[in-house]
Amino acid sequence: MEYLRKIAVLLGRWPVALATVLVMAALILLPGLGSTGLWEPHERQLADRIAPPLAVEEAKAAEAANKPPAAEPPVPDEDCLRAAPKDAKARTLTNKAIVFGRDSLGDGDTGRRLPFALMGLLTALATAGIGMRLGRPRAGVIAGLVVLSMPLLVLQSRMLTSEIGTACGGTLLVYGFLALSRLGSGYGTVLAAVDAAISIAALTLGGYLGFYGGGALLGLVVPIGACAAAGGFGIVPMVRREKIISAIPALLASLIAFALIGWLAYQLYSLKEPTPGMMPAPRAILGKAIVTDSCWSSALGAMWRPDDDLRMAFDSMFEQIGYGTFPWGVLGPIAMVALLHRTDKDQRTAGAISLAWGAGAWIACEVFQRKVGFTLYAGFPALAVAIGVWLDDVLARRAKGDGEAMPAGMMLVGLFFILAVLDLAKDMNSFADHVTSLLIGNDQLPYPKQSRLLFIPTKLWILQIGMLAGLGFGLTMLVWRPGTTPRARALQRIATWCVAVGFAGTVVMAAFWAFVWQPRIALNVSSKAMFETYKDLQKQGEAFVIMGDLGHAPLAYAPDAKPEMVQSRDQVVKALARPERVFAIAPQAELCQLHRELSGKRYYVVEDRNVRNLLLSNKIDGTTDKNPLATAILHEEPKQLPFTPKGRITWDNKIQLIGWDIPKTMRRGSKVEITLYYKILQPVGGTWKSLMHFDGPLRFNGDHEPIQGRCPTSTWQPGDFIVDTLTIRAGGGAFPTGKYDVWIGFFTGSAPNWKNMTVSEAPGDMRDTADRVKITSVMLD
Repeated sequence: MEYLRKIAVLLGRWPVALATVLVMAALILLPGLGSTGLWEPHERQLADRIAPPLAVEEAKAAEAANKPPAAEPPVPDEDCLRAAPKDAKARTLTNKAIVFGRDSLGDGDTGRRLPFALMGLLTALATAGIGMRLGRPRAGVIAGLVVLSMPLLVLQSRMLTSEIGTACGGTLLVYGFLALSRLGSGYGTVLAAVDAAISIAALTLGGYLGFYGGGALLGLVVPIGACAAAGGFGIVPMVRREKIISAIPALLASLIAFALIGWLAYQLYSLKEPTPGMMPAPRAILGKAIVTDSCWSSALGAMWRPDDDLRMAFDSMFEQIGYGTFPWGVLGPIAMVALLHRTDKDQRTAGAISLAWGAGAWIACEVFQRKVGFTLYAGFPALAVAIGVWLDDVLARRAKGDGEAMPAGMMLVGLFFILAVLDLAKDMNSFADHVTSLLIGNDQLPYPKQSRLLFIPTKLWILQIGMLAGLGFGLTMLVWRPGTTPRARALQRIATWCVAVGFAGTVVMAAFWAFVWQPRIALNVSSKAMFETYKDLQKQGEAFVIMGDLGHAPLAYAPDAKPEMVQSRDQVVKALARPERVFAIAPQAELCQLHRELSGKRYYVVEDRNVRNLLLSNKIDGTTDKNPLATAILHEEPKQLPFTPKGRITWDNKIQLIGWDIPKTMRRGSKVEITLYYKILQPVGGTWKSLMHFDGPLRFNGDHEPIQGRCPTSTWQPGDFIVDTLTIRAGGGAFPTGKYDVWIGFFTGSAPNWKNMTVSEAPGDMRDTADRVKITSVMLD
């Protein structure tokens, strides 16, 4: 307890508090930027399009030098551009940062990502600075820690598919206006001059980053408008006869915000004479139709559609905000409302700014997605500021023994936070595709199911770590009691340790996004690990064949290799048939056909972690075979089958059952491994699933895709022997014990339109009228 109090005292000094946030941000955002490969395809395609390796640029320049100069394309003289011009400025920061990183910081993943990491670090510092301005130094530390735990900050700071410049610019603008409104408060002229210089620098840099990152709407109107609204547009302070110095920044922000809105309106809309058949039906004012022509807007940095994307409702951003600010974001609105009801002026200002900023960013993003396209929520620092100022005030009141520290409803807030974090984490686990696609939208990047950390699916760690923060904060609200009785003192000590656990969980959550989630997912969606395996195994002079488009990944991750690019499966087969050692990269989807065409020839899968491609070789030296088909599709009949049918069993004269391995006894609820053995007599055709019913007092089933969906039945060919291994759960606790008959078959379709494959041959006592075959019985105990 005494140790925690000393830490709290130290964090009460702003130099220590600011240094703490700086160190935490640097440790979370900067290490290992280049150790994680670019996520494919989106991050890789962006890097290749915007800033390809310098060797590629040099080759293009040399090629262009040997050609006669091409005529410059005519500059369109029309007033309405239908595409972004070459000299576009708004919303070009991501591209500029990638190019700057490659040219100035290093031609590698680290160089391209470092500008984003630095902007993320600046965002964390500015967020902490706002918290310190509106609360105590410790409020800034809490705000900085909270924002660092948010995946919207960490992932945008460490990946190229980022709009972190919008959030960074907005945070700096809010800090700059806030600092200007407090000039000369409690310190001398010299410090005031320094503070003014820092404020102006923050406004200048924030304006640049905001406009180039998010355009006038997302990058400037939202944060500047929030400062104007929170300051009563500069008019309310004057009416209340407050200090003019505090009203000027709000008045200035109001004028800038209205000017920006006017600029946007002028570019996006025009007044025209209404004509019959205008689509979409325009709104009108003073007899004039308000229309938009879908022209490029230099202020918006995009084209404004005349019609709305109806898929984007008012709540289309909720999931991105909830997942992107996990685990603390759900507490933000509560903190904002609580601050607005405080008697302290600074705390009310914190509530007003964070509410106007966060809500304004949400509204602007909803409008942008409806009229332009996908964007990322840039108001997450507002949530962190509100949480930091409010939570610090609650902890300070508790430390003083203030009876109002835990007003009515705080226990309910604690319980809500625990349940909300649990529910969000459950959803993030169930819909993990939404988390892997957080920065690109539309579930474009499926979660790799094979991703693991310590034998546990990576996505499950979101729940476990998130609940550290959730339980820590929630329990401190539930447990703490005022008073000086021994019982109250004991509960206060428990509550204090719960707070420490919550903050520790927040630090671990921040580290998780940077050092677990991003690199573990990259193992499966980046080709870097595959090329590293190749470099570890290959020897000089060994051939390397690549099928498929990997962009500039080979040059980025294996610059010394000179791969032979091929277009067809036949070329890969011929390469692997060579007597000398050959490495080949081929799409995962080609493995079934390769396996069949390489029948009788030795080949091995030496790297299988990438979800899109495999690294193959015709020799296994230095590694092990990871081919999932090596034991699933055989070209010779398996020997010593545990159980065989008493008569011939075939489906549609194409698939013959030759044996199985099923335990005779199963424990209720246990996981049981089962293997079925088939011989393929004719091409199967179509895509069939395997039917498996355990019929007894109740039914449990093991319906599944054969051989784990690796090769559909349409690829099975005569002479193949299929070894279908699966794991089932043997009923459950509510299932009666006793005898269960095992029926198998093949089916296609979905409920209620099932179709079972016809049983063409089977002993009479082993088949039924539904084209199922009973192969054995088991005892469930």
